[in-house]
Amino acid sequence: MTYSEKAALMNEEILDMLRNKPVNSSLVERWKLIDRACELYTALPQPLRLGFGLLYVIEHASLPIKEYDILLGRFDDHVPTAEEEAFIRVFHTKDGPQLMIEGGHITLDWEKIIKTGICGYIKQAEDELERRTTAGEDGRTLVFYMGAVLILKAYRRYILRYAAAARSAGMNEAADVCDNIADNPPRTFHEAMQLVYFIATVYYVYAGGQAPTLTLGRLDDILLPLFESDRRNRTADNAKFAAIIDDFNAKTNLILGRGEHQMSGGSDNDTGWWRNNVYDAPTYVVIGGYSNKNQPDNPLTLLFAERINPRYENPVYVYRRIKQREDRVWRVICDKIRKNASVLIYNDETIIPAFVNAGIDNSDAVDFTIHACNWPDIPAKYCVVGSAGGSMAKMVLDELGKPNRHYTCMDDIYGAVGDTFRASIKQHFESYRGRYRNAGFAPPERISCTDCFTEGVLENGNTADNGAVKYPVIYTLMRHIATASDILSSIEKNIFEEGNFTFDELAEAAAADFYGYERIHKQCLTAPKFGTDNDDADKNAVRLMKLLQDIVDGESVNAHGVSDVISFNVTITDMGHVWEGASLPASPDGRRRGAPLSENLSPTAGHSEGVTALLNSVSKLPFDNITSGALNVRLSKKLVEGDAGLDRFIAIADTYFEKGGMQLQVSAADTSELRDAQLHPENYRDLMVRITGYSAVFVDMSPAAQNEIIRRDEL
Repeated sequence: MTYSEKAALMNEEILDMLRNKPVNSSLVERWKLIDRACELYTALPQPLRLGFGLLYVIEHASLPIKEYDILLGRFDDHVPTAEEEAFIRVFHTKDGPQLMIEGGHITLDWEKIIKTGICGYIKQAEDELERRTTAGEDGRTLVFYMGAVLILKAYRRYILRYAAAARSAGMNEAADVCDNIADNPPRTFHEAMQLVYFIATVYYVYAGGQAPTLTLGRLDDILLPLFESDRRNRTADNAKFAAIIDDFNAKTNLILGRGEHQMSGGSDNDTGWWRNNVYDAPTYVVIGGYSNKNQPDNPLTLLFAERINPRYENPVYVYRRIKQREDRVWRVICDKIRKNASVLIYNDETIIPAFVNAGIDNSDAVDFTIHACNWPDIPAKYCVVGSAGGSMAKMVLDELGKPNRHYTCMDDIYGAVGDTFRASIKQHFESYRGRYRNAGFAPPERISCTDCFTEGVLENGNTADNGAVKYPVIYTLMRHIATASDILSSIEKNIFEEGNFTFDELAEAAAADFYGYERIHKQCLTAPKFGTDNDDADKNAVRLMKLLQDIVDGESVNAHGVSDVISFNVTITDMGHVWEGASLPASPDGRRRGAPLSENLSPTAGHSEGVTALLNSVSKLPFDNITSGALNVRLSKKLVEGDAGLDRFIAIADTYFEKGGMQLQVSAADTSELRDAQLHPENYRDLMVRITGYSAVFVDMSPAAQNEIIRRDEL
């Protein structure tokens, strides 16, 4: 069987799985192994409990193989028997020390993983343990390194067990690949892809907590030397490279269950975390963009782009666009996007300066990646240690709702909102300073698999969140910009400019949810709205965002005039616009009580005036100080169909990014099609829609989740 034939069979398996896998399929073997490991090792210190526990789980895990596997790394996932179902339910009620704690939402040090191999990590950990033992260091530090050695050996043991299983199945080439990467750094593109997939599989399936999603790095950049070496040595041709990537793309979907977690998690329509801890966990791969090592948009970038399968949920590909992008790559990316592939675009021209403004060295900023749901990171050199900020819309509403308010102009409102925001983040920044700038760090008492693959941890003998990494980071949230700016624009026009009503009259109308106050409601609704390319509305969005950014910059500077807080300003809402809006009263933009707020960077639903107007508004925002965020755009299929449609979409995207836009993610789906899919799901098994940085099968979502997608404006 050729590599291409194997990849084709793998593709058939995954497409069937994504559409027809039983909802109640479960990683029951995982839960049983963890339960037994907890019984055996609960009394040990956490690093040893995790290390011995992971070794036990790996040693007893099933190793399924199919004859058409190119990359190995399957696991048991089946519909539980009645007895197994009862066990799972009891297991999740148990208290006691946790064994698997990985939260994911991170990018591991994939460059070092490929450069040194798992064997290099084991040697580093063992050498440090020996050196520190000889030096008589604190016992907790020694236990930390013992745990690291055990964890890393568990990964190696998984590889060796699969080597033996493959050889027993007569798959000698696959066995050789495994044997080689167990004791050496990868020497070929195939070996490197196998190592990446093995580490991801162990992390997800056996070591992970709930939704331990990973970004698997800038593979086109990291693997280019091996790719070029294979081509020079003729150890692989284009067909083999393509088949390996196809198999890799397909296998990243094996972890998934059915359903979508952010709006319908735990319902009868989806698998749920308690059955499968990764049932809806997206896997990210980053390609394109500036590089410290290679030319951007290299031949491997093009190959990865070409192999993206629009019918898959995973992996989510993040394409980093630059001004001098390679036309062939860009055209392929745009073509995949209009086919609803799981592809996001980020603009290096805005993102890299934003990271530098936040205090990241330029060389590290160039290596940035994005992990699940559009959150930013500096691969293996950073750790999120807290969050600040929140909903700008709620902040504005809270100010307007304060008793004895007295605003004579917009400056008064902005001043009040700024004071509230400053007070809110100040305490978080001071806490950050107290922990990361003004004090030493105690010896570690815990470890994670993430720590083992993070730069600085093995070198410094402490965890990523306890001072080991170069960049401890606070995420400062600036959410619901459209609703916030729409509120301000309505007040500016209706109260300060035209005098259509007073603050007291507006408060009465909002308290009544505008019922009985139809005139005021209409005037609120017709006030300028962000996303319509209206300068009166957009200026408030820009002013508010810039105000908050300036406050962050000011509060990041300590009493000695030194900037010592690293804040990543982010505009991401995930699906928080729904639950946040549900708790809020009616607002001066005309929004009813409990209605959703604006999502991510999108305008308020129902007020868009076309894709050009939307992108023009969004591109005005000060993105040079925002490190990530999502712009969900739902386009009519007619707009992007055919060669003319592809050219049209490319022109639209080019214009947006050249004007300074930061990010773009697109669903091409007509409202009529989505409505029909609700009625006739059997006809729409391939209909993919964008959630917030990842894609989902529309017909597998709950009615509430489907309606939220439909609520987005079709442009």
